[in-house]
Amino acid sequence: MDIDIKRLATLAKLQLTDEEMEMLARQLPDILAYVSKLQEVDTSGVDAKAYLTDAVNVLREDVITSSREERDAVIAAFPKQVGGAMEVPGVFAA
Repeated sequence: MDIDIKRLATLAKLQLTDEEMEMLARQLPDILAYVSKLQEVDTSGVDAKAYLTDAVNVLREDVITSSREERDAVIAAFPKQVGGAMEVPGVFAA
């Protein structure tokens, strides 16, 4: 099996050392062989839509505003607005 580990790491956005790439090159064929066993599972009796839900709106009723005016009033009352939305402090460092 010829797999370009460096390309795979780039696509997965992984930063691997040379030693980690060598180890992955040795282990990846075994990992893929193990995962390929899933193809042996008989799923013919499983409905493809078995895990879909009828959920249309997953928000709580008290979260949904009843009108555009009410939404605009809430945003206008917020200390900072940007482009018609509330501006809040970031939670991730740049």
